[in-house]
Amino acid sequence: MGQQERVEAESAGAGGMGPLKRRGLIAGLAALAAAGLAKLAGPERAEATHTVGGTPNADSIALHVGQFNSTDGQTTLNRSTAGSGLVVSTVGAGSRGVFGSNSTPGGAPDALGGIGILGWSFAAGPNANGVGVLGEVGAASSVGVHGTNFANSASAVAVEGLSVAGAGPGIGVRGKSAGIGVEGDSTNSTGVIGRATEAGNPNPGVIGSATNGYGVFGFSQNSNGIAGQSGTSAAGCVGFAGAPGGYGIYGGIAVQGGYAGGFAGPVLVVGDFTATGGAKSAAVPHPDGTHRRLYCMESPESLFEDFGRGKLANGRAEVRFDPDFAAIVHNDDYHIFLTEYGDSGGLYVANQSSSSFEVRARTAAASGAFGYRVVARRKDIAGPRLEKVKLPEPIKELVKPDLPKPAEPPKAPEPPKAPAGPERPGR
Repeated sequence: MGQQERVEAESAGAGGMGPLKRRGLIAGLAALAAAGLAKLAGPERAEATHTVGGTPNADSIALHVGQFNSTDGQTTLNRSTAGSGLVVSTVGAGSRGVFGSNSTPGGAPDALGGIGILGWSFAAGPNANGVGVLGEVGAASSVGVHGTNFANSASAVAVEGLSVAGAGPGIGVRGKSAGIGVEGDSTNSTGVIGRATEAGNPNPGVIGSATNGYGVFGFSQNSNGIAGQSGTSAAGCVGFAGAPGGYGIYGGIAVQGGYAGGFAGPVLVVGDFTATGGAKSAAVPHPDGTHRRLYCMESPESLFEDFGRGKLANGRAEVRFDPDFAAIVHNDDYHIFLTEYGDSGGLYVANQSSSSFEVRARTAAASGAFGYRVVARRKDIAGPRLEKVKLPEPIKELVKPDLPKPAEPPKAPEPPKAPAGPERPGR
């Protein structure tokens, strides 16, 4: 053995590594790496670590695609650059790209139960415009976000929006669209319900607002378009005029022969009552089964009148006003009209005061009866004679807007089934 060969042999025997052994180790590591890459690239599964920044080193800590995975810790996918963090796609009608399940009950009336999927955005600032969950569609009759209620209970909710910012102006659910913002359809119950039920909350359950169209429009094919009812002594329906000449409530007719308004019960008017373009009348039932129209007597001044009867004694009679009538009229200036029953030689008014008037007959011994009519101006309002009236501008023609045809409701999917667990060995 030469000197060089002995040196190499001694180096190997002293714990070193000769050229042959080093070449063998390198070849083994290359083969192991190739096998690992082939395994990751295989069609059956891919692996990811459960530890941030770690490396899959065993099946027990790897996330396997196409297989059941189990862990008692949180799995986090974090992307440090802009873009989608997780993209999942699938094919097949009714198939789910992402399925989340949590059947844990809340345990109390207001407690939050298990959450299948949570979308979270806490972007701050006036123009943050963050979105927790976004649903998008690109085809007709499609739905971006769909909720299905499989429970036969009125307390079950398929989709709920909740704003928890105390008493602030947060919005639970908002619909925004160039078409219909929010639409509710029901085949057996109410399409949309708005409630403001907290004690002391003065806000309405539903608000409708528009720039040029109707704020709220109701239409029914076979019943009433809009109905309101109050559970107390308040009004079932209230309207307010927001500008001079406006109307708090206005009713018109869409077809000839209809009525702009109808009241079934007593009607109270607080303020002036003006009728134009028509007559004020009463429809009185007639014995022949019809109703006959009787018109109101009009006056150029606001006048009240009272009627009564009196009897002469020795050609004289004093008629005292009803105190209630005298309290509501100008009793310092009034008119008296007498009707003589029988021949008393003629009647005339001899004296007038604020509480009575005296009737005399031209025959001193007359004792016949008479009737009287007293007319006096109303005391509580001015009621100018033939006052000029400025009518408000006619309201725009009432036009029923074209109602959008409701889209066909999507078919309810079958209740989701929980993913099957891993098969036991030997099956």
